[in-house]
Amino acid sequence: MNRIALSESIFTPASVAIAGVGDTNSGRQYLDSLLSAGFQGRIYPLNPKGAEIAGFKVYRNMKDIPEAVDYVISCLPAPMVPQFIQDCSQNEAKVVALFTAGFSELGSEEGRQLEWRISALARANGIRIIGPNCMGVYCPKVGLSFVHDFPKENGSVALVCQSGGNAIYFVRVAAERGVRFSKVVSYGNGCDIDESDLFDYLAQDDETKMVAAYIEGVKDGERFRQALSHLAARKPVIALKAGCTQAGARTATCHTGSLSGSSTVWNSLLQQAGAIQVQTLDEMIDMVVTFLFMPLPRGRGVAMVGFGGGASVMATDSCSGHGFTVPPVPQTIGDKFHSLLRSQAGLILSNPIELNMPPQISYAATKALITYDAIDLLLANCVFGQHPWPVYDDLADRLCDTVLQISAEVEKPIAVVLNSHVTNTQGQFLSLRRRYCEAGLPVYYSVASASQSINRLMQHHERQAFASMYDSRSTSVE
Repeated sequence: MNRIALSESIFTPASVAIAGVGDTNSGRQYLDSLLSAGFQGRIYPLNPKGAEIAGFKVYRNMKDIPEAVDYVISCLPAPMVPQFIQDCSQNEAKVVALFTAGFSELGSEEGRQLEWRISALARANGIRIIGPNCMGVYCPKVGLSFVHDFPKENGSVALVCQSGGNAIYFVRVAAERGVRFSKVVSYGNGCDIDESDLFDYLAQDDETKMVAAYIEGVKDGERFRQALSHLAARKPVIALKAGCTQAGARTATCHTGSLSGSSTVWNSLLQQAGAIQVQTLDEMIDMVVTFLFMPLPRGRGVAMVGFGGGASVMATDSCSGHGFTVPPVPQTIGDKFHSLLRSQAGLILSNPIELNMPPQISYAATKALITYDAIDLLLANCVFGQHPWPVYDDLADRLCDTVLQISAEVEKPIAVVLNSHVTNTQGQFLSLRRRYCEAGLPVYYSVASASQSINRLMQHHERQAFASMYDSRSTSVE
């Protein structure tokens, strides 16, 4: 099948039409999202009743709009979509995003036939379809958004996501940790534009430096493999394949009408293509944060600072379990620690270091530890809710002051763990997360997630280096 190449109309439309706009329905939510995001183009609400909404003239039909529309959002019921596609063709619209559900994901022959019909109509008229059963496109550079509270700033991360709800979760949660996006596409059933089309586009997109992908299933496995391999050879690709269990596959079929396949096949495919495979959305966010904000450590020696003896023991286990070492400090540095304090009671002064001490001493101890040759990475471990009395409430703030001062003075990578499930510490947690993110440091919510993500980053670069060396030797032999 000949496929029409993706155009910039999908991501940077000069005009958007929204079909099915009422006072409180989904069409109105799309309109409000565009207005909140500051969409820079022209907006055409559609409703058979006409009139006006939010200061915009409401058009009764696509044929009445006085220009060819770049990007159309349909919130119409499924049976109305074929006629609507024909109306879009008369307008010479370029892209139709179908929020509308009720197609192949139903599992019925009627739903599959309806989806096939709209696909055929679109192909015959040169229209590209996103969906059906999707949220569409978020491109902050031009104010194109399907949710009102997405960040307005653009960035370098693209998200290709089969699920609309997961796309919304991913953007919101990643944004809290400093991630900003170039393009996000929720593509649902993928009856026309699918993950392979989007991979091909993003491989050439200069604004996108890495790609995260949530996939439930694909219809053309070989084309998917080629597109993913092509993309992963140029940019990091973090992939989450859902629906690998029998129950999950059944759910994926009901959700987006996708064919899932076994976990063994998918694991092999993703590995051969060069993608970084994760198991949850939160792991995928961790990896995006790591690639964005964590410089590649030169080795695996970790220094840990924080507070709480038990937390330090578990943190050491987590780091060791993911291939890192936690070297003991040499005698000269240990003697320096001891000389700074009147008493060492209740403190850990080797590695990890418990920073339950005056700020100037915490700074000196941390600086001595991170500049030690055997240390390649500093991990600041802040566990809220461990101390019994208010006198300890400012420990997390003092740790932050120390870490930010050190980060401005040294070149070695620093990772931050903020671990809080205690409700009365949430205000402090949010304040500290903001400070760390504004300083450009990667923030994680457990030592296990931090060490796992940094390990995957290092393994990715090791594989790249090996592949590059292999390619170089193969070329020289030829």
